[in-house]
Amino acid sequence: MGCMSACDDVYHTCSKIFELAGISGLPNCNQTSPLTGLTLSSSNATCNSIPPKVTNPDAYYNLSAVPANFIAAKCPSPFIKDLDPSSSSESLCLAGCCMPCPSQNFFYPTGWTRRGFKATTLLRAISSVLCLFMAISYLVLPDKRKHPSLLILNLSTAIFLFSLVGFFSVGDPTRIQCASSTTSSSQDNNPLCAVQGALLIFGSLATCCWSAALILNLHLHTVWRSNFFSDRYDILSAFCWGYPAIIMSVILGLHKVKFEFADLCLVSMDAIFETFFYPMIAVICPAFLVHLATFVYIARMAFQESTRSETRHSTQSDPAGITTRTHKHVLVAVKIQWRALLLAVLAISAVVFYWIFYFTQINKMKTLVKDNSIKLNWIECMISPDGSQDNCTDVIQDYLPPFGVMIAAEAYVSSLGIWLTIIFGRMSLFRDWNDLLYDLRLFFTSRGPLKARNEQFFAL
Repeated sequence: MGCMSACDDVYHTCSKIFELAGISGLPNCNQTSPLTGLTLSSSNATCNSIPPKVTNPDAYYNLSAVPANFIAAKCPSPFIKDLDPSSSSESLCLAGCCMPCPSQNFFYPTGWTRRGFKATTLLRAISSVLCLFMAISYLVLPDKRKHPSLLILNLSTAIFLFSLVGFFSVGDPTRIQCASSTTSSSQDNNPLCAVQGALLIFGSLATCCWSAALILNLHLHTVWRSNFFSDRYDILSAFCWGYPAIIMSVILGLHKVKFEFADLCLVSMDAIFETFFYPMIAVICPAFLVHLATFVYIARMAFQESTRSETRHSTQSDPAGITTRTHKHVLVAVKIQWRALLLAVLAISAVVFYWIFYFTQINKMKTLVKDNSIKLNWIECMISPDGSQDNCTDVIQDYLPPFGVMIAAEAYVSSLGIWLTIIFGRMSLFRDWNDLLYDLRLFFTSRGPLKARNEQFFAL
């Protein structure tokens, strides 16, 4: 009598091979045997059980032995048929079957990337709405349209543009990630990817430029007692908006905008440092040095004032009160601009953290893209009898960014608009809105009655 376990083993080991080859000759383990007229026995003790001679039943399929021109009759899940071989990514295609786009959803445990990047996308969208409110507030409220509040207005606008890209992916991130079911997006095959990528590049660099302007303004005001930018916003705007526009145009001209990971199109990995991060660092590094110099100056003045206050017993040691006035000037400057400085530091630190993430993890991703043996080993695991997405993450995890670090980097840069609102969304801002709305309501409601009274007066 035949054994049910032997038939199940055949199905387990050979079903995917038969599926790939288009062969349907596997036996039906539930049918009655035409030789004995009996069904297969579920007990190995009562059937003709022969031990298998397979040395390693858990070994992966050797796909390197598959002929180059072999086309699978049917693709095992999650792979799908390659309907357009000319445009599909060859790195994740084999025998006419391709990994669905975006492939990142299959490199990590099931559902991790979808849920993680959905959260960061929503975070960007929320930041964008909050930034828009702050930008409108600083544009409309009367007391905000002057220096140095104009710096906050421009920085709010830059962060708004930077965060606005989250709306491109809300609801359906594949419209940004993929040009087809098997092809990743680029600026050449997906116009939406080109627009979103350009906006992200421009917003990122503009955020860095205006953050650097905030830091430089605090330095000039605190150390040199200068309001240099108060009447030079034309020059400042030309640089802080023009520089990002130039870099964005160069990247688009080189056709380097494409989807790599997350829910966003950015610069391709082979050019992101030279065309995006290095121009960004050219702004960030001087701003950091200026901020460091400002901090050292403030610390030195505080230390000198503390030392003099201990040794001074009369005003004769400082007859003109120069040191005291300098110390008070520093305190007033810091008190007025600490919010702007904190926001600038947060914005720059977010960009630096994102750059460090790329710098430390980019080699892993480059290795994965270039080394076909790694991807082949992962595909072998995926289509093996016991292969699944969750079982095969160990094969490829050393060549991918850690999921937690990747989500943390995305979440940090996605929350800048929230930080902007927390730092500058004080009660005084809402009181200003209340006063403005009250004045507008009073203006429009008083015009009607006044006109009526005037008409009655002339009628009399």
